[in-house]
Amino acid sequence: MKINNKKVVIVGAGAVGSTYAHNLVVDDLADEIAIINTNKSKASANSLDLLHALPYLNAAPKNIYAADYSDVSDADIVVLSANAPSATFGKNPDRLQLLENNVEMIRDITRKTMDAGFDGIFLVASNPVDVLAQVVAEVSGLPKHRVIGTGTLLETSRMRQIVAEKLQINPKSIHGYVLAEHGKSSFAAWSNVTVGAIPLTTWLKKYPNPEFPTFDEIDQEIREVGLDIFMQKGNTSYGIAASLARLTRAIFRNESVILPVSAYLTGEYGQFDLYTGSPAIIDRTGVRAVLELELTQEEQEKFKASTVLLKENFDSIKEKCTL
Repeated sequence: MKINNKKVVIVGAGAVGSTYAHNLVVDDLADEIAIINTNKSKASANSLDLLHALPYLNAAPKNIYAADYSDVSDADIVVLSANAPSATFGKNPDRLQLLENNVEMIRDITRKTMDAGFDGIFLVASNPVDVLAQVVAEVSGLPKHRVIGTGTLLETSRMRQIVAEKLQINPKSIHGYVLAEHGKSSFAAWSNVTVGAIPLTTWLKKYPNPEFPTFDEIDQEIREVGLDIFMQKGNTSYGIAASLARLTRAIFRNESVILPVSAYLTGEYGQFDLYTGSPAIIDRTGVRAVLELELTQEEQEKFKASTVLLKENFDSIKEKCTL
């Protein structure tokens, strides 16, 4: 796949899509930004608002506009950030609850995109992202490496920030990944987390910190903090938009960087035929390779339990994944 004009189409002008569009402009990542939304006047207003920011930004001129599906044929990246109006949390705040309400919408968006002649890379942020990434892959018929979910990018960022705060270290010096579902069964692969080049477990022995939480406590905080944010402001937008922007930069700049995304497994961790969070090499082709971490027995069991849950959820709607 050749990237010619750095054109991004964003489907969904809610909090995530709008914040991501702003990141594209501020970080000068795309030359053309097309926004599709059921309320086209909102997409038009967002486009104008973004254009009016350009004179004060260190960014090149851009073509930003409210779009239709006819505009996706020459897009390099189509980003799905939309959620159905009925896709809301109930008493049990689980992203997998959103599946039944979102799957029809995502299938419809994918069909319209492909009917318009799209031949680029899908980035999926709509929830539940792992299952919906697989829906997009199945419905679109694109090679699996060109459909990427945001996966555990956000959880990994949260893990790095939490650990950094406890150790009083810059989060950019915390390395490691949260794996598996973007949701309640995610977990940090603590056996692989390092501070600089020092394993975190070694660091804590060498520099004892009685205030440092247990790994289980941090895992729980990572899983719950998104809901805390959601309950207080009605959405989470900055973190996931930054995650989408990071993926976009990796693709457009052909970075071959390792990022924890929702990628299609073909035997890694002993799992096949599903999308879930794992580190992967991202370049202009999408997912160049999925990397398999060496996990402890406990971590392997957590990963397997998460994949069982994801498979059950995909199986419940897979008949809706045909063109």
